[in-house]
Amino acid sequence: MSSDDSLVLDLELPVAWGEQDAFGHLNNVVYFRYFENVRMHFLQRIGVLRSHDEDGIGVILAHTACDFERPVVWPARLRISTGCTAVGNTSFTLTYLIQDEAGNTVATGTSVQVMYDYTHHRKVPVPKAVRQAIKALGST
Repeated sequence: MSSDDSLVLDLELPVAWGEQDAFGHLNNVVYFRYFENVRMHFLQRIGVLRSHDEDGIGVILAHTACDFERPVVWPARLRISTGCTAVGNTSFTLTYLIQDEAGNTVATGTSVQVMYDYTHHRKVPVPKAVRQAIKALGST
């Protein structure tokens, strides 16, 4: 786990050869894919994926950002961490940290997920069960 108390879920992933760009380092798009990977595990842990399947209530990604700290070159193994830093009425914010094997920060980021009713095509309040699951994970 990261030393940041808000980061409660980690994945370790190898950098694939094909994720490099013409400049010989990890392509910027891949960082967002890594954020997505750990975000989906987080959403699964807090019950949002089940809610989407059962009730049609899921999330829509409203915003995401990444600050690139240092380049990554193949071969490498990275730790991608996430946690929730804020829960609003209809949305919650995740923060991300990507570190190399030496523990150096290579990127940080955020995303805002809006709770969304896919049946009625509108945003909805963050369900109590989701709030409780986020709190139980130790986020916010």
